[in-house]
Amino acid sequence: MNEHAKVEAAEKNPLFDQQALRNFVAANDDLTFTQHSQDAILLFPDGQLIRPLKEQDGKRTTYHYVMKYYFRQIGLPKVPEIKRQNQRLFNNLVTKGVGVVNLIPETWSALKGDQQDLTVTQKEFLEDHQYQVFSYVKNKPLNMEGLYRWLGELD
Repeated sequence: MNEHAKVEAAEKNPLFDQQALRNFVAANDDLTFTQHSQDAILLFPDGQLIRPLKEQDGKRTTYHYVMKYYFRQIGLPKVPEIKRQNQRLFNNLVTKGVGVVNLIPETWSALKGDQQDLTVTQKEFLEDHQYQVFSYVKNKPLNMEGLYRWLGELD
């Protein structure tokens, strides 16, 4: 990945961190990086693809929601509480904060936030592999100070 792409990923997605992504995948027995678009279920702002290690068993949602554990790697261990209490906020953090695109390779569909600003790398991947892109989350602007304050109130 070139330096420009790294900078773009960080600027557009304040919660994306490449080292945290590597740690997240290393800590999860069910996920691995892949180069194959037909296996991937998650596309990150820097173009990295993640797939489940096990065959899909009709529980794709389980694999998509594993993203809640990524937030532990960036110092936000209470985000899984958000997923339980406020699904919309959680999806906003995944799409607009981290910049993740959910992939459904069986139908060549990609799910993103309606205000999610895809990186050039993500756009090129989706175009090159002829994914049809759909918005599944109504994004709101991220207020990081408010998020940290709200997370502090979960104790």
